[in-house]
Amino acid sequence: MTSIKFSYKDSKGDVSERELIQWSENSIYIQGRSASDSFPKTFRKDRIIKVLFGAELLLHDAAPPAPKLQPKPKASALAALEAALSAPQPKTPLGGINQILFTGFVAAYRAELEEKALGFGLKVMSTPGKTLTFLCYGDNAGPTKVAKALEAGAFIIDSEQFLRLIATGELP
Repeated sequence: MTSIKFSYKDSKGDVSERELIQWSENSIYIQGRSASDSFPKTFRKDRIIKVLFGAELLLHDAAPPAPKLQPKPKASALAALEAALSAPQPKTPLGGINQILFTGFVAAYRAELEEKALGFGLKVMSTPGKTLTFLCYGDNAGPTKVAKALEAGAFIIDSEQFLRLIATGELP
């Protein structure tokens, strides 16, 4: 795959130029990494100001759809969710609840993030699988889990992006 370069305006309003050497896209996001990135980053297409080169490589309307997020549950739904979590869980069918895996965090912070994910309606995983939707990585993330998540087509996000996701319902 050839690289793509674009001007991007982030959620804070800061404009920067980004060049991705490995990337993929869906209908809403472009995800990839530059030569200096250890992990891929996710960019919203509607925040791309101008594609400087590689525009002919974009799929535009032919891009696959982005994963759908489940709406944030209400207080009564949280009680039902807690009751459901105490019972044995059946395997989630394809197209069911979005799945997230946290890796590279100290145990206490990972537990806090996992609790927030469950409250948002995500299923927390302990290993990457082919149905994984998101991998949230910390400073000590291992390359094997990240590579398996990438193979599964999961969105790779950091904890700040995850917290923004559960606050706004959209990836930054």
